[in-house]
Amino acid sequence: MKNMRSILIFRVCKYLTLISLFSASLAWGTVAWSTTDFIPLSGYRLSGDFEDTITGNTVSVDESNSAGFIINIDDKPGSAYEFLYSKQSSKLKSGISVPSNEQLDMDIEYFHMGGILLKPINPHTHSFFGAGIGITHFSPGPSGFSSESELSFSLTGGYKYTLSKYFGLRLDLRAYGTLVDSNTAIFCGDGSCSIRFRSDLFTQFEANAGLIIRF
Repeated sequence: MKNMRSILIFRVCKYLTLISLFSASLAWGTVAWSTTDFIPLSGYRLSGDFEDTITGNTVSVDESNSAGFIINIDDKPGSAYEFLYSKQSSKLKSGISVPSNEQLDMDIEYFHMGGILLKPINPHTHSFFGAGIGITHFSPGPSGFSSESELSFSLTGGYKYTLSKYFGLRLDLRAYGTLVDSNTAIFCGDGSCSIRFRSDLFTQFEANAGLIIRF
């Protein structure tokens, strides 16, 4: 039942996000100065901890590469709306054994809507900061374990460099916070739940680089 509820929440939030993005694109596309950037991202993500409810040991998400994209739609000079998708394929590892024992494969995905404010540094360079809100989807690798979808937010800051009329570069740092119930066990399978969040906020930090493709 819990697995079905998590899947339903994930699908509803994903489709609502896509519908909102499509509707916003139609509305903003009618404005003369509105332009759209598609930005493929490559990054590296640091992660928070879980707790193994069977042993009581800390279980950490292994830091690893991430990938995704941003769709950036200009709002007005100095601001833009953004949709972010970012995925990390990692593993859960025990933090007390050396070497650490691999326990579960883990995919962590973010679907966020938000915006940024830009400040010009020179004609070709802008700094920016912004925020987003959406969902985090946790997917353990082995079959038989349930996936989880939780509400999350993000904060970001970085630089955009203009290379030409249609291309540029983007560098940013991003912090993610996922709101969870520390009393709730997760990743259930075969009638039992093996892992629990250690606090009410699961955090991750990410550095990204991307190519701006402007339409």
